[in-house]
Amino acid sequence: MMLTRKAAASDRGQIALCIARAFEKDFSALCKNTELVVSALESGIQIERFYVAVEDEAVVGVLAVSDCNGRSVLTDIRAYIRHFGLVKGFIAALVLKEEFEKQLDYPETVGYIEFVAVAENYRRRGITTQLLSCAMANGKYSRYELDVTDINQAAINCYRKFGFTEYRREKVRHAKQKGFSEKIYMQYERP
Repeated sequence: MMLTRKAAASDRGQIALCIARAFEKDFSALCKNTELVVSALESGIQIERFYVAVEDEAVVGVLAVSDCNGRSVLTDIRAYIRHFGLVKGFIAALVLKEEFEKQLDYPETVGYIEFVAVAENYRRRGITTQLLSCAMANGKYSRYELDVTDINQAAINCYRKFGFTEYRREKVRHAKQKGFSEKIYMQYERP
């Protein structure tokens, strides 16, 4: 039976594993060893910002809500260097710090949905919808925003079905290397 809930400290490693597997292609430029990626990410997980979907005591889906007061994953340069080596660890920390820790320029009434990840064997079962519902039921925000790549049609459809609407598209630099051309920004206004 699937359960969605706020994350607990004991979920930290499984959250990192779910993220590492779901974003494996993105992390592979830094390290192809998923276990090392998990170890590097784990200490930076801000557990109070995460929601999890759990089945048989295993985390099978995650979602984080950040805001103008803080983000859901911080970069721990020591962990990156320890697990990726000095050069790759330093580069990873520089690159990921910008992506993970960039200050969100939103009012306090806006929650930013990020790190949505569902284990491959559990996709297309409504887990993202359950996580969104759980996060919003426990959240204090009147509006939620997120971004998704233009090639992730399944996620775009899921978010639209939930009630998110697109409000902006932004072309990305180095599209060929990244494997997508645009980021699509979507928002959801609470009724």
